[in-house]
Amino acid sequence: MLVACVVGLKGAVFLERLLTAGVRPVKVVTYEQRDDASRSWERIKEIAASAGVETLFDRRPDVSGAELIYVVGWQYLMEDTGPHVVVFHDSLLPRYRGFAPTVAALINGDDEIGVTALQPRSDVDSGPVFGQASIEVRHPMAIAAALEAQASLMADLAVDLHARWREGRLSATPQDERQASYSIWRDEQDYRIDWSQSAQALERFVYAVGTPYGGARARAGDREIIIDRASAVEDLPFVARHSGKIWSLNDGAPLVICGEGMLRLDACRTPNGEPFAFSRVRVRLS
Repeated sequence: MLVACVVGLKGAVFLERLLTAGVRPVKVVTYEQRDDASRSWERIKEIAASAGVETLFDRRPDVSGAELIYVVGWQYLMEDTGPHVVVFHDSLLPRYRGFAPTVAALINGDDEIGVTALQPRSDVDSGPVFGQASIEVRHPMAIAAALEAQASLMADLAVDLHARWREGRLSATPQDERQASYSIWRDEQDYRIDWSQSAQALERFVYAVGTPYGGARARAGDREIIIDRASAVEDLPFVARHSGKIWSLNDGAPLVICGEGMLRLDACRTPNGEPFAFSRVRVRLS
């Protein structure tokens, strides 16, 4: 008996791909996330209903009777889960244990991202590994595209693990603790742009914290803005770098001086979703 505990954008894509591959859980467990711009909760309900799969809404469900449990995107502790719990983590463990690992990997400019299926332990993401899968990254990569790609990798991995489980071949390998690294949680302050960084780093940052996250943020005078798209452009030899100042408007798109290079702001909006257009150069972004 397979139970799928799925939440968020990754959970919705995972469940849909899993069912398409012919692996049908007897029950889907989910809950609504706060500020979920992807409507994943509704998608998960619709996917499960269309497949005729029972859906349970519970942050701390009792799944002790399940023989195999898949967990994707879950943010709450589960009790008495039994010996066959498979947690899908969106990093190539032991790298990026913890929170928002894909965001961290994209900001850092990693050449690849991936997923790990592991057995849960009390220490964060430290359990033995059932399997991994990865894809190459071409920067900048939007976080939504990365999460969808990872969810597909998780589903492919889940199908393979399900076959191994049915054949009695499901086993796990301990992680190499010497290679471990950690990713800390993020809050509203972590969406704010630091203009002293390089333009290339900020370009990656803009795409890494976009939907379904809160978006890269800055202040233009007394206005809060969210930057949805940006491009690193050729620099000029400024005698003194005043990071955050607009140098010029390129077809209406401001070129902002960064710690190194310049960043063109290709699409901006206000927090309520209205497009934001710059009309003058003498603006310092903070």
